[in-house]
Amino acid sequence: MNSRTYSSPDEGKKAGPFHDPAESVDFQLPGPQALLVHQSLNEVLHGIQGIRVFSQVGVSKSALKEIFDPLDVWIRAQEKDANGLPVASLNRPFSVVEIRALRNSVELVMLDLGQAEFSTRTGFSLSEAAELLDRFNSALLDPLRIDRPSPDRKSVV
Repeated sequence: MNSRTYSSPDEGKKAGPFHDPAESVDFQLPGPQALLVHQSLNEVLHGIQGIRVFSQVGVSKSALKEIFDPLDVWIRAQEKDANGLPVASLNRPFSVVEIRALRNSVELVMLDLGQAEFSTRTGFSLSEAAELLDRFNSALLDPLRIDRPSPDRKSVV
């Protein structure tokens, strides 16, 4: 796993095979994965000390908060199963920059906290987080996006 650091907002936007950084994909997060993203963003924004959000995640702290706040409202509003995990899936369009920021946030928290602390603070195992990283990476590196015309939205499940 490799955390990416960016020195400017434009550098973070240029990474990846997308034609347009504002391009969005419909990305479905099953309830547990949405909660894992929520917990990771919460750690980046409020938990782990000394994070340089912009250079380590690729977006500003305020941009990350713009992703976190609606997700927080969504998580709190969801019906939960017996284990406290959201039953519904989150399905919404995410920009390339947002997917990259989510991916980098999860990876940063994994690397910073380590196995025991990650599980304690997020409620998830590192292997569950690694599965989510694989999904984010697949969305970011989808080779079919490179040469095809850019329709408004694509769907990634």
